[in-house]
Amino acid sequence: MELVSFRIYNYRSIVDTGWCELSSDNITGIIGQNESGKTSILEALYSFYSGIVNEDIVRSDLSNPKVSCTFEIQPETFEQVLIAKNLPEGLLNYVRTSHSFTLTRSWDDHLEPSIYLDGVEISGFYSRYEQNLKEREAEMQKRINEYITKKEEIVKEAENAEDQLREEARNLENASDLLNDAKKEYKLLKKTPNGKYAEEKLEDAQKLFEETRRICEIADQEFDIKRQKADEALYHARIVDDSVKATFSFAEIEEKLRKSFIALHEIQKAFDNAKKEKERRGFQNEMEHLNKEYIQIAKEYEHYKKRAIVKKHLAFKFISGKSLALAEKEVMKEKPEIETYFSKEEAGYILYELIPEFVFFEDFSSLLPNRIDLEEIMKVDSQSEGLRAARNYLSISGLTPDFFNETSSRILKQKIEKLNKEVTLDFHDFWKQNIGKENKISINFELEHYDNSDPDKVGQPYLEFWIKDKFDRLYPKQRSRGVRWFLSFYLELKSSSLGRDERSRIMLIDEPGLSLHARAQEDVLKVFEHLKDKVQIIYSTHSSHLIDIRKLYRLLAVQRAIENDESSETKVYNARSLAFASADTLSPVYTLIGTSLNEQQFVHKNNNLILEDITTYYYLTAFRKLIDYKNEIFFLPASNVSNITTMVNILLGWGLDFMVLTGNRTEGKNVHKELKTSLYLNDEKASREHLIHMDNFATIEDLFSTLDFKKYILHKRIGIPESNSDYIEENNLMRPLLASGFMDFIEENDLQFDAFDEETQENFENLFKILGRGLK
Repeated sequence: MELVSFRIYNYRSIVDTGWCELSSDNITGIIGQNESGKTSILEALYSFYSGIVNEDIVRSDLSNPKVSCTFEIQPETFEQVLIAKNLPEGLLNYVRTSHSFTLTRSWDDHLEPSIYLDGVEISGFYSRYEQNLKEREAEMQKRINEYITKKEEIVKEAENAEDQLREEARNLENASDLLNDAKKEYKLLKKTPNGKYAEEKLEDAQKLFEETRRICEIADQEFDIKRQKADEALYHARIVDDSVKATFSFAEIEEKLRKSFIALHEIQKAFDNAKKEKERRGFQNEMEHLNKEYIQIAKEYEHYKKRAIVKKHLAFKFISGKSLALAEKEVMKEKPEIETYFSKEEAGYILYELIPEFVFFEDFSSLLPNRIDLEEIMKVDSQSEGLRAARNYLSISGLTPDFFNETSSRILKQKIEKLNKEVTLDFHDFWKQNIGKENKISINFELEHYDNSDPDKVGQPYLEFWIKDKFDRLYPKQRSRGVRWFLSFYLELKSSSLGRDERSRIMLIDEPGLSLHARAQEDVLKVFEHLKDKVQIIYSTHSSHLIDIRKLYRLLAVQRAIENDESSETKVYNARSLAFASADTLSPVYTLIGTSLNEQQFVHKNNNLILEDITTYYYLTAFRKLIDYKNEIFFLPASNVSNITTMVNILLGWGLDFMVLTGNRTEGKNVHKELKTSLYLNDEKASREHLIHMDNFATIEDLFSTLDFKKYILHKRIGIPESNSDYIEENNLMRPLLASGFMDFIEENDLQFDAFDEETQENFENLFKILGRGLK
């Protein structure tokens, strides 16, 4: 598995790097001035792996840091490790197609880390899945709320009916009293002149009583019906009420857990910042108490969470018309409290175990020590100085703890001497420096035991390291820092490349070879080249000796958004956009181009050919060799077409003869026209031999036939209806990368000129013939 690209947010001077693609050949260099943010990129990548950041990296706006990394993976591996649960629809198909996934490490306000599966497409799958979950959850809650509202309405109706019955009962009682009074009055007055009136009054009272009794009976019946409905609703509502109570209890414990975490985090900060041991002991006791409390609350949280989920699903099924028994049976079968889909965090933690180990090469643990206790090497949690370098040495030697159990000191010394010679010989393949004219250094370790001078460790074994030459045997710290650094660096990369475990490694190296001579820095690059198939390397540098001019696609350029303002944010330019970086940022590249021109004698009094870019340089250099072109010609690549005029002016100032080759794109046409006008006053004859314009070819790639372009540059069998140059532009391909790859391909495969078809051969032969007219 390899790291393909990364993106860093809110880390020191970095606001957002944008997606930065790493070189496909496993060596990526980061160039830029001091304080531009090169080291921050390496540290951020290491923080992604370790999960550790401190307050120093937090920006002044307090925005939370975040680092995203995209890895290449075989789809089968992805599916195997995430087989236990489901994934959102479409996610697996995406991984099968892209062969990649993205992990993001982010930190909260307390700088607590989390890691999760991420990326635009993957986040889209999760967003849709989570949206569906929310909609289902919302529908359940809506139905439950509607049920509660309905229940409350039914209970309210029963209460109103009861109030109405009481009212009608009072009315009936009053009507009964009136009837009794009317009866008494009629009895007294029936034989008097008022008897008729008393009789009519009695009849009215009788009618009122009968009507009131009828209304009361109706109210009583209505109350009975609504009371029965209310009793039934209240009986059924206990299932819903249980769900509501469970949800409320879960919300309470969730808040309790949050407060417990904050308290634990605060006491941890106080413990870390405490200066005195007494203070630390006090904080330690409180921290242990709060930690136990947090663990207990976390257990309760899980219990209440599951209970709330089960109660809600049961209530939903019940109010949807299923019997309680059936609803309970279905909930037990479905187990809604058990999540059947991987969350982004769960998937992230599982996939994290597969990614390469990020190793930050730094001085304390990575530089070879003078001596180190054997016990410290074997301890898992050791923090001894030089620990990593010592372990690397033993790893390269193929030593295991059993090796040191050899009882015969003679045999043990013989084995150690043999191993020292093997390591030294391998080291000499990369370290070309001599001390004096012939004297090469050698590397040794010896197994010793403490004597009485150290009473606490008497008899305990330790390893002692030496760097020897013909005259001196010195401890590593007694040697120059450059020698010690290169040796330790060699041990780190060599050990990482051995692959003694299945996990691959990514080496993060800040300013390799800073203490080394220029020649030794080139040896560093050779080590990179030798081990790149086994270890992925990301390094920062100021040195032109750590850049391969043929492989500028390896570079990321880093600079401040506002030059000379160290408080402005960091900007990152990939190889395709190097032209937009400042001259100061690109100074190692410019230095390298200048050095290469000088060393290879590219600039001469005559026969200098100024080219549009490094891509054209690569192809013409390759075909000059393929054609076996005998004439002297010296290619001078401009950084881009717009810089041709500057180069022309420089050569004019030096009094050197030159030619200019331009393509038929707008920029090339404009430069050709400008030079023709300014230098030759539009004299066609005078300019013809010096200003060579490819009228029928937009760029150098168009000289290839479509078949050869696909076969030797793209290495793909595809249909290309457009020109080669248009295909490159439309597909955002990096021209220097393709050209450099072409040069490597013809060298590795010993490709000859006759391997190309007639169209390609004819185009390049004609170009070199035209160039020959201007040579002297």
